[in-house]
Amino acid sequence: MAEKKKIAVQEKLRVQSSMMKAYARYLKDAGIKIDPAIWIAIALAVSAAVAFAVFIVMALFSFNEIILPFIAFIVVADFLLGMPYLKGLSRVEEIERNLPDALKQMADTLKAGSTYESALREIASPEMGALGIEMQNVLRKLEEGENFDNSLLALSENVNSRLVRRVVTIIIDTVRAGAGLAEILEDIAEDAREMYRVNQERRTRTMLQVLFIVTAGAVITPFIFGIISQITAFLISVTANSGIVTDQLVIANALAARDLIALLLQVYIAVEVLASSVMMALMRDGNASKSLIYFPALLLVAFVIFFIARIAIGLMLASMGVGSGLV
Repeated sequence: MAEKKKIAVQEKLRVQSSMMKAYARYLKDAGIKIDPAIWIAIALAVSAAVAFAVFIVMALFSFNEIILPFIAFIVVADFLLGMPYLKGLSRVEEIERNLPDALKQMADTLKAGSTYESALREIASPEMGALGIEMQNVLRKLEEGENFDNSLLALSENVNSRLVRRVVTIIIDTVRAGAGLAEILEDIAEDAREMYRVNQERRTRTMLQVLFIVTAGAVITPFIFGIISQITAFLISVTANSGIVTDQLVIANALAARDLIALLLQVYIAVEVLASSVMMALMRDGNASKSLIYFPALLLVAFVIFFIARIAIGLMLASMGVGSGLV
C-alpha cells in the first residue's frame, strides 16, 4: 500500500512538472521572461486585488451581489494565466501559416543549385514573422559549428507544433538518406497548405454554430434570467413588505429564498458559459484547452447582460410606481 501511494505521489509530481514546463514554454513564446510560479502568483494576487476592489465598490453602493467578486477573480485570473497560452498559440498558428510558403521557397532555392544553408537564409527574413526568427536561430547554430540535423532539431524544440516536428523529422531523414530534398519539400508544402485550408474551412463551416452558442449562452439566457431574477425578487419583496404576512420568520425565509434564487441563477449562468466555451473550443479548434480563450470574454458579457436586464426591469417597475425591488 505504501509503495502504491509513493508511486502515485511521484506520478502526480511528474505531471505537475510537465505542466509547469509547458507553461514556461508559453511564457517564453509570449516574451514574458518570468518564472512560471512567479507569474502564476502575480496573476492570482492581481485577481484577488481586483476582486477585493469590486467587493469594496459593492459595499459603498450597497449592492448585494456576493458572486460578483468571485466572477471578477475568475475573469482576471483566467485572462492573466491564459494570455501566455493565447500568445503562444498565435505564434504557432503564424508559423504554421507561413510554413508552406517557406518550404516552397526552400525547394525553389535548392532546385537552383544552392546549398541547404542558402535555402535556410532565403526564409530567415522578417517577412516570415516568427518562422523567420526561428530560422535565424537555426542559422546561428550552424555558424557556431552545429551540424545541420541538430540545428533543425532546435527548431522543433522551440516551436510547440506537431506539424513543425513532422516537417523537421522528414527533412532530417531525407538528408540522411541522400534523397532529393527539393521534391520532398514541395510535397510537404502542398500537404501543409492543404491542412491549413482544411482547418480554416472547418472554422468557416462552424461559424453559425459558434454564433448560436454565443447568442444563446452569453446573451439570451443571461437576459432572460436577469428578467426572471428581478421579477422574482420584486414579487417576494412586495409580498414580504405588504403586511399580509406578519410572521417575521416567514418573511426572513422568503427574503433568504429570494437571494438564493438570484445566486443559483448566476451560478447556472457561469456553468453554462463554461460549457459553451468548451463546446466552442471543441467545435472550432478541436481542442478543449482553447476554451480558456473564450471563457473570460463570454463570462463578462453574460453577467453584464444579466445585470443590465435586472436594472432595466427594475427601472420599468419604478416608472410604474410599484418600486424597483432591486437587491
